[in-house]
Amino acid sequence: MAIALVNSLRRRVESKLYLKKAKSTKAGKSAVENGDAVGFVEVGDDLTVTTNSPSQIEMSVLNGYLTQFTSQYQLASTIIKVDPTQAKILQNPPKVSDSAVTVEKQASGNEITAFEYYAIAMIAMMMMFGINTGINVFREEKVRHTDVRLFIAPIRKSTAIIGNFLGAIFMQTVALILLMTVSQLFFGVHWGQNALLIFVIYFSLLLLSVALGMAVDVFSNGNPAATGAASILVQVFAFLGGAYFPTGDGLMSKLSPIGWVRVGVRDVMYNNVISASFWPIALNISITLVLVVVMSYWIRRKEVY
Repeated sequence: MAIALVNSLRRRVESKLYLKKAKSTKAGKSAVENGDAVGFVEVGDDLTVTTNSPSQIEMSVLNGYLTQFTSQYQLASTIIKVDPTQAKILQNPPKVSDSAVTVEKQASGNEITAFEYYAIAMIAMMMMFGINTGINVFREEKVRHTDVRLFIAPIRKSTAIIGNFLGAIFMQTVALILLMTVSQLFFGVHWGQNALLIFVIYFSLLLLSVALGMAVDVFSNGNPAATGAASILVQVFAFLGGAYFPTGDGLMSKLSPIGWVRVGVRDVMYNNVISASFWPIALNISITLVLVVVMSYWIRRKEVY
């Protein structure tokens, strides 16, 4: 005994698909010929499909439903062959709870939200503004006239530089802790299990920015124009590093400390690539050490701040 089904995705209806039992094989095929149905499916020993020049979209929808139907039909046939007593399961299939299957997808570096992206980039830019703190380290000594006292003190010039350097980064470090804490507690930026490593990456950028600011002031002999030049330099780094708009991982990001820190933090935070932290930390600390050594040599030769 054949079972006749009509797929009546009517050409006048674009958003729904109707399945309707045909009164007979002749009636089903007639509906297709008259354009009242897209296809007629007759189920017997074989599956016979009759269509009348359906569109590509209609054919795709019809194929999708037929594929699902044949899969269920084969399952039913197999169940009946193996154990006919279980045929009642087909009439009343058990309902699956909505919570039976859960899908969890970990965010990757390419799928983070705009807020998370800019939180990472803007914190890096804030750390880069430590360059202004570095510029003011020796300038404040001169304003307070303590530079002479420091100059004649029985200490090495490198000791004075390192001491001022460590003092300058204290407030910036507090700011970094606050920024990371507030962004996680109030804005949903989850730094993850590698939060301490991310902090170290940002901290290395802080060291670099303060050392760069001190170097600008020392090498310019305290020229006030150095502050403006440093601010412009930070803006250039922010532009290249993706603080204002995404710049990807290409050459532009590699030319900016903000860029290589942003990429490193992203890969550690979302892709759990610990090795991604090595490059920005090593590069920032290396440049910092070079600047401190050169400043010490410069001050020792000039014998002035």
